[in-house]
Amino acid sequence: MCGIAGWFSNPPINEQAAAQLETMRRQLAHRGPDGCGHWHDQHAALSHTRLAIIDPRQGQQPMLSHDGNTVISFNGEIYNYPMLRQALLKKDYPFQTHCDTEVILALYQCYGVAGFNQLRGMYAFALWDKSKRTGFLVRDPLGIKPLFYYQHTDRLAFASEAKAIVATHPECAHMQVNHLHLLMNFRYLPGNRSLFQNIHQLDPGQIIVWQANTPLRYQKIIENQPERESESTLAVLNDSIQAHLVADVDIGAYLSGGIDSATVCALSKALYNKKIQTFTLDAGDDPNEAKHAAETAMLLGLDNTRQSIAVNMEEQLRSLVWHLEVPKINALQIDLLAQLASQHVKVVLSGLGADELFGGYRIHHYLYRATQLNKIKIPGVTGFIANGLATMVRSMNQVPYLETERLYSIVAKLGHWPKVYGLLRNVWDCPTIRNQIYGPRVLDHRLENAYDLIEADWRNDLHPVSACMQFESQHKLVNDLLWQEDRLSMAHGLEVRVPFVDTHLRHHVTSLGLEQLMPHGRLKAHLKNVVSNLLPSTILNRPKSGFQVNAPTFFHQHLHTIA
Repeated sequence: MCGIAGWFSNPPINEQAAAQLETMRRQLAHRGPDGCGHWHDQHAALSHTRLAIIDPRQGQQPMLSHDGNTVISFNGEIYNYPMLRQALLKKDYPFQTHCDTEVILALYQCYGVAGFNQLRGMYAFALWDKSKRTGFLVRDPLGIKPLFYYQHTDRLAFASEAKAIVATHPECAHMQVNHLHLLMNFRYLPGNRSLFQNIHQLDPGQIIVWQANTPLRYQKIIENQPERESESTLAVLNDSIQAHLVADVDIGAYLSGGIDSATVCALSKALYNKKIQTFTLDAGDDPNEAKHAAETAMLLGLDNTRQSIAVNMEEQLRSLVWHLEVPKINALQIDLLAQLASQHVKVVLSGLGADELFGGYRIHHYLYRATQLNKIKIPGVTGFIANGLATMVRSMNQVPYLETERLYSIVAKLGHWPKVYGLLRNVWDCPTIRNQIYGPRVLDHRLENAYDLIEADWRNDLHPVSACMQFESQHKLVNDLLWQEDRLSMAHGLEVRVPFVDTHLRHHVTSLGLEQLMPHGRLKAHLKNVVSNLLPSTILNRPKSGFQVNAPTFFHQHLHTIA
């Protein structure tokens, strides 16, 4: 895991390149405390900061191919690199190291861009082909690792975090007000947006191809999926855990009181050749969350290190926003947990992504029940009554939005599932509320309609619950949960791996169908059945607890005094 930065340029790069690369690298130094490097020729400049996980003694980057024609700056882990390396050795590729970075170079040299389709892992990299004068930016298909870019006249700048681009392109420092508006609605930035002027993310699975005097070309990773139709979910899950245990350093795991992290820990214990150390932060909706995690560790025979939240939030806030590049209310606990784990290991496994994959959120249950209610509503009448009640509640209160109004609005919109989803997720966008909460600076901008964005990406051909899972895997998982997991782990030089966010596992689970995953709307029923022989009922039957702080209390205790 690392930080990458640099640019591809049409005009020849001058003697200032080294200084500019160093400026970008300094913004990413936290991502790679184990080493750094720069490389440039006349038309490409690459910088790298390294967190050494695979082949720590070799693998310095930027890395050149054996013939010196191709150079790469890579962030992430390729979990199937040992298998790929063996196949490439049979083609007589002359490897110089044992690291996964060189495998990417070898794939490109042997197969071209099509070689990237064979990668399994989390990755974002920049690759320069000197002979073809062609640059590539590549991001993994599930969007686990970040990669930002900025196209400026005859230069394409890129970096793992937007701040590195801003450091050498100050014209990007202006805020995208429209994107702030979307952040206010979703509590994350949907799609490929950032808060910085003209800086975008690569979409998950996207390849950007740069050549001088040519418009950018966009390609997609085409995932190579193994034939697993006859395999059980447990076998595929085991395979993902096994793949994520590839490392040349010790691996630990995050542990909460719930089923997701317990599943990861139980399977890892059986597959890992060392003892897994687990880490828990005393935070969550349930006051017994940390106690439940300790009980889980005891039941599984694992060591558990636990820490309470004790921090000066006023001092911490500036650091959090700097690392995240967006304001977030529930980021503190992720930061503190990563800080705790980094004192003991360089890699941890997380249960992140299981809710999106197996149907574990309350919204999945609510949507399932809403579809049943929709079957028995009286056409025209139910919506008319609910709309009238929502209007009445709104007129009787001075506050912009009430839960009762939201409930009646949901009933009124039954059947229009993107709208129902948005209401369930507290998307509030409408002219009335805009005028109540925004000043002229925001209102003078052309603001996107948040509900239009949901409509554009909503899969109407799927059951509403499946469409919700698909939408959130594409947006919320990538730009909320994985975003903060990456930023706040890398802030402490820690690599977080997410076995539930795996292309092979996702392909298998999404092929099962909703009724197998959530029979009768029961949350995570299939996953619980799959691991019922691994975890005791005390773990399987615990109610779900969110890993978050109380927002109103948090605001009044810590934020209201900050200017």
